[in-house]
Amino acid sequence: MSRLLRRTLIAVAACIVIYGAALIYFGLDTLTAGLRNYRWSMLVVALGLSSLNYLLRFLKWELCLGWLGVRGYKGQKQREGDAPSLSLTRSLQIYLAGLSMSVSPGKLGEVLRSSLLHSSAGVPFARTAPIVVADRLTDLIALVILMLVGLAEFPEFLVYAAITLGLVSVGVVVLGTPSLFSALLDILARLPWIGRFSAKARGLVDSSATLLRLRPLAILTAISVMGWGLECLGYWAILHGFPGAEASLQLCTFLWATTTVIGALSFLPGGVGATEASLGTMVREFAVGISEPIMLASTLVIRLCTLWYGELVGAICLVLPMERSESEAAFQDPPTATAADKQSP
Repeated sequence: MSRLLRRTLIAVAACIVIYGAALIYFGLDTLTAGLRNYRWSMLVVALGLSSLNYLLRFLKWELCLGWLGVRGYKGQKQREGDAPSLSLTRSLQIYLAGLSMSVSPGKLGEVLRSSLLHSSAGVPFARTAPIVVADRLTDLIALVILMLVGLAEFPEFLVYAAITLGLVSVGVVVLGTPSLFSALLDILARLPWIGRFSAKARGLVDSSATLLRLRPLAILTAISVMGWGLECLGYWAILHGFPGAEASLQLCTFLWATTTVIGALSFLPGGVGATEASLGTMVREFAVGISEPIMLASTLVIRLCTLWYGELVGAICLVLPMERSESEAAFQDPPTATAADKQSP
């Protein structure tokens, strides 16, 4: 079993333990009481909004592939003039399969997509791996933008926005500047344990610089704002499925964006534990008509419609559409960067 698959399964097991501990603490009766009169049509609405979010995120993926020159990349097995080996359908399958890695810390396990591209279309791993970094950075920027709808009313959460913007700014400057990125790798190369990975990361320099320019960042961030906005709308729908619960769309947007940032800053797998605890605490404090059963049930339902729905879709797409050899190859350790990987896209 590969390290990536093993770590993902451990993360899933840890999440199950956390949820189990929460149910033991609050009691199963509390959860059933919260769901007793729930309008399940709102669950369908939230799942639909999450699905639209995944399509928007797939658009981000496709844009990045275009900027990196992958749309038309010719693997070694193709002859000059052949059609590109990566069809739109296969690209969608690969993208959705990456959702199965959403519980990895920082979702960095989604580099699985780069492994699938390498095994199915011959695209060098290092060419597309920086897409995950660009995706995460623009997601964080988008979440801070969505937090702005409530920061004036809840200034105590400004610190989370400031920390997030600080980390994003450092990441964009360092990873988007080839000289700084190379200097960082030189430093890491001298360190024990980490140093052996620096050579593999050399091929990421040019692709990172391409994706972290101002124009791509602005476009990806705009799409992220729309995608996360749909999840905020989904949370609003989930809350309004509980009789007596009242929360404006503005408040739901602030709550979902802020607690997602808190989960991201925790670096826990999928933010599990940190996101749920902060969301449950804040919604009970700031929304109207939120009892303990509704707090518990609403938190679990929205995470079911976002994180765990994505996990399920990703697992299905990883198992069913991919050739077995491709799926197995994708879970091997990332290939070492070669000269082809290091060429500027």
